[in-house]
Amino acid sequence: MLVWRDFATKYKQTILGPIWFLVQPLLPALVFTVIFAQVAGMSTDGVPAFVFFLCNQVTWAYFATTFTAISNSLLTNLSLFNKVYFPRLLVPISSLISNLLTLGIQLLLLAVAFAYARLKVPGGENLHVTWNILYLPLIVVLLAAMSLGFGLWLAALTAKYRDLQQVVTVLLQVWMYGSAVMFPLSRIPDKYRLLISANPATFAIEAARLSLLGVGTVSWGTGLWSVGLTLVVLVSGLRLFNRAAQTFVDVA
Repeated sequence: MLVWRDFATKYKQTILGPIWFLVQPLLPALVFTVIFAQVAGMSTDGVPAFVFFLCNQVTWAYFATTFTAISNSLLTNLSLFNKVYFPRLLVPISSLISNLLTLGIQLLLLAVAFAYARLKVPGGENLHVTWNILYLPLIVVLLAAMSLGFGLWLAALTAKYRDLQQVVTVLLQVWMYGSAVMFPLSRIPDKYRLLISANPATFAIEAARLSLLGVGTVSWGTGLWSVGLTLVVLVSGLRLFNRAAQTFVDVA
């Protein structure tokens, strides 16, 4: 019921309704294509710029949307918590699952853009469907765990320090620019590449692009770092969230 509530009410009473699921990644991808590819001349690893940015946007949007929903899960569901008791962790998990449905719709949009670019757009011949696509479910699990872990941390802290609600949007903007969403990691100078790779989301974005488009810069080292850090944040986030949820209703 919580999953359906999150999914069905997201664009309820809007003019476009479910079309927003498609517009949401399309508009940023179009803007990035014009500004970064055409105006700034930034490389997209030889693949059509629009497909490159659309892939990045679909992947990042799942992480960012889930992270935002989970980080606000305690405060936005206070009235529900006051009425009935149930495991508080179900609320952030429901947000994670409902956003998976959105991700599925947006991946279909990416598949249409991929097919069109492969046949009609210069550079489309560099797009490839390889066996790496079998890793996509694992990459989605990594993104889900990452958004859940970091989101639980922020949800627990926000329950005590309400100012942090204002930080989420700014934090995500800075995080996005450091996650290889605007550029391929292969074009980053060596002296900065280690710093960008320290961001666990960078590996997920690059791995998703390798899986879906056939281009991406990944290594076992960055993969192990991303997975290891995500597990540490997730386990500690679960403990911190459960501790905060026990007393949140009493002090809210």
